[in-house]
Amino acid sequence: FPRGGRAGNAGRMRSSFDDPLARGTPRSPEASTRRGGGELDLQLLPSLVVFDLDDTVWWPEMYMTAGNFHHEPPGSTRVVDRLGEELTIHPGARVAIEEMLNRPRWRRANVQIAFASRTDEPAWAMEAMRLLRVCTDPRGRDVTLEDAVDHAEVYPVRSKTEQFHRLKEKSGVPFEEMLFFDNESRNVREVATLGVCCIYTPDGMTVENWREGLAEFEEHVAHRRGEQESGGGVRPSLRRDGSFGSLSAGNSGKKGSGSGGRIFFRP
Repeated sequence: FPRGGRAGNAGRMRSSFDDPLARGTPRSPEASTRRGGGELDLQLLPSLVVFDLDDTVWWPEMYMTAGNFHHEPPGSTRVVDRLGEELTIHPGARVAIEEMLNRPRWRRANVQIAFASRTDEPAWAMEAMRLLRVCTDPRGRDVTLEDAVDHAEVYPVRSKTEQFHRLKEKSGVPFEEMLFFDNESRNVREVATLGVCCIYTPDGMTVENWREGLAEFEEHVAHRRGEQESGGGVRPSLRRDGSFGSLSAGNSGKKGSGSGGRIFFRP
């Protein structure tokens, strides 16, 4: 695989397309703090949006399938395994990816998309990405999950923090400018300690998760700005508002500690 040399990087991912409508010019690490030519609203968008795959982007999980994915009937967009079990994309993941690819605001911001999965069946996952249609592009052409993504870290690993360090290196995006969705609380809590804004999706990616995640990232930005202005850290705290809550994790206020991530979850 040309982009990173791991089984998690397919050759037809989005940044390899020769399509001026699909992408703007990729941001350099320095440009991640100057996004949108100074447009204030674009500063409230993440620079990199990362999704887990199993039961976040799709259902069922890879270990629950028999592999050998294919379109059934041939020529359709319906994807099944060798036993006929259908693999589907969660509605929230579909909406999120379609908006990032096609909405002018997102395209102006050049936001990158990534998948981070600890699946034990990476080859099956990559095949599913190649086959599953997620939306159409501005020209009306079908876009698969593989087409849509800039980076994919899809392989067994002890902790997802290892995959996020690779994503940071490959994308040039600092942790505090990332937004992450995952259905496992362990992954969410571990990645949040890096300073990533993390959204817990226990029922798979819903449209509500996507909307609330964007709102939480805006608060994440405001939280970081407040820390920078005050020059101090914020101790871990639990805050609940109606049916949702957030946890500020990772910053003890000690010298050299990280800024801490924001975990969004249903209490």
